[in-house]
Amino acid sequence: MDTINHHISAHSGLRKSQQSATLKVLILFSAFIVVVVGFGFYSHSLVLLASAVHLAADAASLLIAYLAALLAAKPTSDKHSFGLVRAEVLGALTNGVILVSTSLWILVSAVKDFGSPPQVHPTPVIILGISGLIVSTASLLVLHRNAGESLNMRAGVLHMAGDSAGWIITVLSGIAIMEFHVQQADTIGAILIALLVLVSSWQLISGTISVLLEATPRKISPTEIIAILQNEPDILDVHHLHLWNLASDSTALSAHVLMEDGATLHKSQLKVESIKLLLKDKFGIDHVTIEIECHKCGDEQHSSDS
Repeated sequence: MDTINHHISAHSGLRKSQQSATLKVLILFSAFIVVVVGFGFYSHSLVLLASAVHLAADAASLLIAYLAALLAAKPTSDKHSFGLVRAEVLGALTNGVILVSTSLWILVSAVKDFGSPPQVHPTPVIILGISGLIVSTASLLVLHRNAGESLNMRAGVLHMAGDSAGWIITVLSGIAIMEFHVQQADTIGAILIALLVLVSSWQLISGTISVLLEATPRKISPTEIIAILQNEPDILDVHHLHLWNLASDSTALSAHVLMEDGATLHKSQLKVESIKLLLKDKFGIDHVTIEIECHKCGDEQHSSDS
């Protein structure tokens, strides 16, 4: 029990650090958006405006992640017996949709302007690109240190990685306009940023859908778990094993375990506790439900005895 309580305390501490990190990055991004939008209109740069929209989408995503983390930390209730841990998953899915929608908007705008690009002032583009790269890289490091297995935090890291790459493209676009007078560089940069975001969004959306469909976690093999448990003393068989994610960083398992003949209730309960500790230590599974059996499911002898 001490091990489980320690895990619960550590998990709670991680969620608090995730909330704090997300809030700090959100405040930084909100302030920087105002600067980028202003210079985007001043310099007539689509790539800067695209970056500003990308920043706004990221800020909205971080806000959703922060609110979802607050909901996920709420205690269980009669209405929500597992608490609101899946608010984090819904938040991550919303983030993915925002990213895809924003990227498509940028692509459409860039294609429209490609034939007759506006005259862009390159100096603000380069300065803002370098500033954005610094802001995004610092934010990425803050979020990465606190990400854990949370889909929302991993989404934030993906956002920042995409932003950092996007700002490099922005700087290169400004340099191409300044040195080579290629006005289309601004439009091309916007298209590259949009495509970059679309690619990074796919992994996030597919991950959240897997959780919502209660798919088996990718890093855990049910076959391996069954083999390990069947090698435990006093266990004859393990079946009806189900494995799913309550949230991206919280895994649940249920299974039927057939004990040897003569196993007492006390012995069975001790075995269940040892199984829970084993699954927690080896696989990180923190919600385990075990049904102990003295006969196989559907056993005729068992049915007649009842």
